[in-house]
Amino acid sequence: MTRFGAHAFIWQASWDRDAAQAAIEGAARAGLDFIEIPLLRPERFDADLTRQLLDDAGLAATCSLGLPADAALPDRPDQAVAFLERVLELAHRAGATALSGVIYGTLGVTPGRPPTVDELGTIAASLRSVAGTARTLGLKLGVEPVNRYETHLLNTAEQGLELLDAIDAPNVFLHLDTYHMNIEEKGFEGPIRAAGDRLGYIHLSESDRGTPGTGNVHWDDVFAGLANIGYDGDLVMESFVAVNPDIARATCLWRPVAPDSDTLVREGLAFLREKARLAGIA
Repeated sequence: MTRFGAHAFIWQASWDRDAAQAAIEGAARAGLDFIEIPLLRPERFDADLTRQLLDDAGLAATCSLGLPADAALPDRPDQAVAFLERVLELAHRAGATALSGVIYGTLGVTPGRPPTVDELGTIAASLRSVAGTARTLGLKLGVEPVNRYETHLLNTAEQGLELLDAIDAPNVFLHLDTYHMNIEEKGFEGPIRAAGDRLGYIHLSESDRGTPGTGNVHWDDVFAGLANIGYDGDLVMESFVAVNPDIARATCLWRPVAPDSDTLVREGLAFLREKARLAGIA
């Protein structure tokens, strides 16, 4: 069943007690089904508190991240697997349904060359192991291609599908993001149709990461693609109004992209919901 959610950075740049409560309350006020929680600093993440706050608000959750430098793939596979397994335990305790994002690399690391076959094989083998842990916890695992300025490892839907083939685990899905697609793909509808039922999660993000409907993303093509494949996965509005320092460094996001959280949620979410309604997928 299709669910509507939003990234926590729309409301808050951190995830301590006060920030978590404010972000969850904001998502609940917006009438969302779930909130995407960034697990950039898992050592500071209070999973039990998060679950209580979510339960109190009647809200579900997903989690996302990029690998830290000291647990980077493909260079540190043992550390990466151990890190992701710890994060999966936290996500499970918090009641999340999935962990997704750049789980295959470290944002902002671009060595100036393409990945080798052996490096991609190391990534696939590592994530195959992690997928097994996720499956025992009842969690799904998502792989998100991002643009060439943030990683050299995975930039397009086609590359993402190739990695899914190499991982070969039933609980691993493709996670697309319209911001990155706007940079890397020839269009929006084609890659979505090519992904088919392996597309399990999509970030609905404008070309400048601002309010959806105010930039260059071809939203009619996005939703036509989703309708064509009978998409029933998660729809997630993503924008970084409250910019976390780690994300700012990795994405070079140094200026405001939306007036404020309330405007973004009111206008952007209404726009996306109407597009989804017209496409018959929500």
